[in-house]
Amino acid sequence: MSHILISGGSRGIGGSVTLRFSVKGWNVTYLYVNEARITGDNILPVKCDVSDPEAVKKAVNEARERFGDIDVLVSNSGISKTGLATDFDFNDYRRIMDINFGGLFNLTNEIIPDMVRRKRGNIIAVSSMWGQTGASCEALYAATKGAVDSYVKSLAKELGPSGIRVNAVSPGVIDTDMMSSFDEETKKELADETPVGHIGKPSDVADLIYYLASDRSSFITGQIIGVNGGFLI
Repeated sequence: MSHILISGGSRGIGGSVTLRFSVKGWNVTYLYVNEARITGDNILPVKCDVSDPEAVKKAVNEARERFGDIDVLVSNSGISKTGLATDFDFNDYRRIMDINFGGLFNLTNEIIPDMVRRKRGNIIAVSSMWGQTGASCEALYAATKGAVDSYVKSLAKELGPSGIRVNAVSPGVIDTDMMSSFDEETKKELADETPVGHIGKPSDVADLIYYLASDRSSFITGQIIGVNGGFLI
């Protein structure tokens, strides 16, 4: 049975990914920080701060002890903070960068050597369209996602000869906890700006991730694939 590890897998996009793969019969390890909301016989929740390399090492070892080799990594952990660029301090920079990009870095560093040894593997990062366009009042968040995109492309070139594919999904406006600070008027405006006329659901992103994890996408690597309803074309 295939084994997937998902960071930030308890809610939102990550929670939808956890549910999608578990009902399809995969063994699922997901990392969480505050609450393990999803359980099941083929699901292993592991509390882990992905910005801590030692915590990531311990979590990956626990996952392997339970379900064996990791076939697919989905790096989904992320935080954001809004404000003018000059409102952020160095601690904001470190925290947002350490989780949004550092989490991907720590996870791949821990998992890639085994994938290279086995000559197969699949890495999928959850980015954001703001990583491609930039975002007023979310400069740090957008910068971390730009770093994710570049890292994904670099890893794809580096790891392709070892049979490992690396891609990113780049969501647009998705109805997750990150939108909890938006009032209904703002949400409506965002929906109106989206050509399909509504904001996305976490399952829209999970659907793409499930496809990228399958053999049907065997010729796709190094891509930043939008899930944004046409918001960014």
